Amino acid sequence: MEKYDYLFSLEIFWILIFVCMLLATISGLCALIDVWINYPSIIFIDNTNSAIQEIPFPMITICPSGQIRKSVWEKYSNTNSSYWENLQQYRHITCSSFLYGPTLKSHTKDYIDHDWYRQIMKDCAISCSELFQSEVKWQNTTLSNFCQFVQPTLSIFGLCYAINMMPIYQILNDEYYQRSKWTLDVGYSLLSDENVLFNIIPARSNGVSYYHRLRLKLHTTENGFSICPNSKFDEDFFLVIISNPGELFAYKTRAFVASDTYKKIQITPFVKRIKSDLMWRSLKIRKCYLQNERKLSTFQFYTESNCNEECKINLTISICGCAYYTSALALYLSKVQMKCNCLPTCSVIEYDITDSSHYDSWNYLKATNLVKNNSKGATIEVVFRHPHFNAYEAASVVDGIDSLISSIGGILGLFLGINLINILEILYVVIKIVVSYLYCKYVE
Repeated sequence: MEKYDYLFSLEIFWILIFVCMLLATISGLCALIDVWINYPSIIFIDNTNSAIQEIPFPMITICPSGQIRKSVWEKYSNTNSSYWENLQQYRHITCSSFLYGPTLKSHTKDYIDHDWYRQIMKDCAISCSELFQSEVKWQNTTLSNFCQFVQPTLSIFGLCYAINMMPIYQILNDEYYQRSKWTLDVGYSLLSDENVLFNIIPARSNGVSYYHRLRLKLHTTENGFSICPNSKFDEDFFLVIISNPGELFAYKTRAFVASDTYKKIQITPFVKRIKSDLMWRSLKIRKCYLQNERKLSTFQFYTESNCNEECKINLTISICGCAYYTSALALYLSKVQMKCNCLPTCSVIEYDITDSSHYDSWNYLKATNLVKNNSKGATIEVVFRHPHFNAYEAASVVDGIDSLISSIGGILGLFLGINLINILEILYVVIKIVVSYLYCKYVE
């Protein structure tokens, strides 16, 4: 009797152990499948260094502080004309943007006429040929007539000039746009090995040395442009904006360059990529757009910034029947709930900068006739800081079906000590029992 009780207790013990292991197996499999389906991605640093030429050189936007010529301002000052009123409005917009606040007496209108705005920029703003009078150095190559590589852009800072911009189709025609062989998801085409600005858009660099820099001499005219009231600069300066070549309205990374200054800007890229095993996931799970997954009506190149800008444009058109002037309605729009669903792109390239500068008087350049006598300005040098970069990569916790099968096998082996052969043997025994039972029923 005691032996029978011992064996019975032992059987109960092993049954409990088996039930516990079975429950642990089911729990582990459910958690694994739940993670694989609903929480597929994590972010980790790719330990493999990538060459800097795999990503584009950033877009460089130059915004001169001199947006109004003194001669025009003095000519129409206090004339009680509509041109004078519009001129004050133009100065209010540009100066408020440069000084990050409403520093002037409010001249805001409900509506800004496009025609007079273009006319004032034509009369007052510095032209591309005036800004880039000197030859430009890129990849140790001298580029003359540099304005053929520059695109004028309207921004909250007035008229600016963008270099190496991936254009939207309203600015450049389709034929010009198709010259680009780069996308965020794929990168550069395998067939594109050019690294010169005029051979590929956007351009790229393959090094960080003196011979891989972009050097610009930025010109303005001495005492030729009015200075914004309450400006911390006593003379003209330049705002340099570094951004993704595919984003038209990106002002996050910027530097101010005063006249008689030589500024070196070193760029450190932030790159996020997505692995191929995540691309087939649904948008709800992936939480980011692939490059060609969402089309914009205004922009040909999808980014989160471009999507938000298009959403603001559409919202202002629906509210007032006119397109908004860049961020003129930002205060009002912040009070309006915009449902744009502008998710980030799955592949992201952003740029951080480290800059250093020193005094560089243009008196020597004037004395040696390298620049005009009435000219003043600054020199900037833009170059990558390191020849390689580490990319953040969105990858699946369980990489693909093969990894899922391996993980399932590991759980089954850990808790139940079975493998695929054991599973086939169990299926064989179960099928044999069922067939035998059905056969006996049939015979009876």
